[in-house]
Amino acid sequence: MKNAFLHGDLKEEVYIKLPTVMPSLLNIVFKLKYSLYGLKHALKVLFEMFRTTLPRFFFLQSSYDPSLFVQQTSKGIVTLLVYVDDLVITSSDAKVVTTIKKLLHTTFHMKYLGLLTYFLGLEVKFHHKGMFVTQHKYT
Repeated sequence: MKNAFLHGDLKEEVYIKLPTVMPSLLNIVFKLKYSLYGLKHALKVLFEMFRTTLPRFFFLQSSYDPSLFVQQTSKGIVTLLVYVDDLVITSSDAKVVTTIKKLLHTTFHMKYLGLLTYFLGLEVKFHHKGMFVTQHKYT
């Protein structure tokens, strides 16, 4: 997701003081309207935005892992995993994934990085017999 932390609306009042590299604004305090990267609760604000938006696209939040969202379709299941500002979408139907990506792009500023190859220390390889997940770098 592009500039993910800039899209979260703050529910509480947060004030910041600018760094000392701006001496003319040294004693001024600013009230933030939106979340910023590096803010302690920026990740919480971003995830809350996902948590409230994804049900509009018929995704249900998993009771086992709150960062996993699942959608049942007529052709199978779609899973969407949220990790900070990255999304991993999987399904047995490529057309459904394309549709989901278009829907998400209408709400979030998305950037498609292609097929999953590496995620959280896991290496993912696609083969005609299936998908293989390894941790080759750690063995």
